[in-house]
Amino acid sequence: MSWIQQLIETYDDNQALAGKPGPNGVSDELPPVGHMIVNAQIELTVDAEGNFVQARAIPKEDEPTLIPCTPDSASRTAGPVPHPLHDNLPYVARDYSDYATIKKENPYDLYTEQLKAWVDSPYSLPAIRAVYHYVTHHAMIHDLLQEKILYEESPGKIMEKWDRKKVSAEKPLLYQVAADSVLKSLVRFRVIGVEGKPELWNNPEVQKAWQDYFVHNHEKKQALCYATGQMTIPTAKHNKGIRFPGDGAKLISSNDKEGFTFRGRFDKPAECLSIGYAASQKAMNALRWLIRRQGYLVDKSRVFLAWGRMGVAIPSLTKSTRQLLLPTRRAAHAEKQPNTMATWAQALTNAMNGYRHEFKRQSTSQVNVIILDAATSGRMSICYYDELAGQDFIGRVEKWHLHGMWQQHDYDDNEKKSISFFGVPASKKLLQACYGVNLSDTRLRLETERLFTAIEQGRDFPAEFLTVGFCTVVKQAAVQSDRFSWRNNILEPVCSVVRYHFYHQKEEYSVALDENNTNRSYLFGRLLALADKLELATYRPEERKTRQTNAMRYMEIFADRPATTWRTVQKKLLPYEHRREAYGGKERKLIHKVGSMFDESDFLSDAPLDGRFLLGFYAQEYAIDQEIEQRKREKALREADEDYTDNADGEENA
Repeated sequence: MSWIQQLIETYDDNQALAGKPGPNGVSDELPPVGHMIVNAQIELTVDAEGNFVQARAIPKEDEPTLIPCTPDSASRTAGPVPHPLHDNLPYVARDYSDYATIKKENPYDLYTEQLKAWVDSPYSLPAIRAVYHYVTHHAMIHDLLQEKILYEESPGKIMEKWDRKKVSAEKPLLYQVAADSVLKSLVRFRVIGVEGKPELWNNPEVQKAWQDYFVHNHEKKQALCYATGQMTIPTAKHNKGIRFPGDGAKLISSNDKEGFTFRGRFDKPAECLSIGYAASQKAMNALRWLIRRQGYLVDKSRVFLAWGRMGVAIPSLTKSTRQLLLPTRRAAHAEKQPNTMATWAQALTNAMNGYRHEFKRQSTSQVNVIILDAATSGRMSICYYDELAGQDFIGRVEKWHLHGMWQQHDYDDNEKKSISFFGVPASKKLLQACYGVNLSDTRLRLETERLFTAIEQGRDFPAEFLTVGFCTVVKQAAVQSDRFSWRNNILEPVCSVVRYHFYHQKEEYSVALDENNTNRSYLFGRLLALADKLELATYRPEERKTRQTNAMRYMEIFADRPATTWRTVQKKLLPYEHRREAYGGKERKLIHKVGSMFDESDFLSDAPLDGRFLLGFYAQEYAIDQEIEQRKREKALREADEDYTDNADGEENA
């Protein structure tokens, strides 16, 4: 089944939500057929007779407004094409020409002519007639000046942008929210004193009246819809504003009369492609709605979207494990569950089983995946499209999160502190770890697509991810001034990529140290970690964040020529080993123990190390950190027991 059929059926599955504000208000509402969502800057209220009552500038967060539209107005660009009801000032203000120059055909005349046809039809409503009476008998610009929504620069000339040099008063709200000239502001109408909601953009009766009126006017025009296979009202114009508000790119668009489009193959353009009006509206509105709800937009250009049919929620392909399981982990935190790899893995499995259960309850178990981008401002293309069973999709997401699981550190915006979790990082953080934080927008779009499709298809990441990520880790080790930033933002995300890669090679690794692993790269990673921790233990607390150890300085060359570089690192370790002998020399003993696990030829070889080096390095440092934390906990418990005993003895003596 094609992408457009899937979008039409998705709209039909969720039609009960059409015209109703979503969790974030109108901005993520599913528009009904014949409607679109735009940003309004002025709200004007009239009474049932069409008399002016009041007006106000709309705050930024309240701007998204659902308005009726025609195929022409929904896709308008430069020429004057009116919306049916709510529109910009040049269309709705009778006295607009008194304050501004009109270059082309008067938009107001086109607007009132179209609105009058609706008012005179059997599908009119008292609220529509009230708006028509106001716009044809009252001077809107004058009313807005009286209400101090607009201001004059000089008599008969509106101040289009606020000029502090000319006006000392505080900048009015409309001038704050207007992206361009205030004369381009869109006006939405409220009507009081009539039945139904005063806010006409949220009034279901107005929505239904417009839909019925449009169908009545066009029902005699019938053609075959290539998307549904039914005879229906056709359209050659299709909605824009799909990816974000103000987006001018259209997914279906063509110049049917100029250039080599259909000529030579078809007699008429409709023979090349004919899409029904309702089908186009449903598909584009559903796509826009899905993108607002769960799409991932990179650089305001490329959109990554996966959605389930029948309104079934699905896990995101671009979020971190923590973001996916946030509600579950909050409950686990309240129950004081340990922050371990096992508990996170179990929480992930439980969450994925919940998604699987939802799919089993539905008659259609399917997930659609689509990637959209626009090379120019007016044309959008489908870069990737796939359909797969819901169970397969869940399994592939679970595989990435489960087999790429590693300790990660992130910042909690709510608790305002750094937190750790076990899982995979968000896609952007992973790519910045591999390619650097200054990754260009073009490269970010390309690499996100490669990452996105690899996870969705359940396959290993491109080899380049592993190679580039490995190089970035070892290079940045010497230049990063903050070792914790290097660990949190570079090493840990790349370890997820490495672990996921070796899972596809039938090898399993864990954050927990594998003391029986004799792989050469893994053992060299352990050696360098022990050298790092030994030297770090001799530093003062204030030095540990910023001062580089010799192990970190030599990491890049160590990964390339480990045997030769290890001898250099060992020599530089000698003074630090002497200092640590007073504490038992545990690190030195561990270094000898790990060294004895090598095959002699492996230890003497200068062949470059692979990704297992990073896993061994991290696992060894993690094991030492865990041991230190355990000793601190035991010490705290002993001190607490001693305090309790001293207090008890004191009470007995008293």
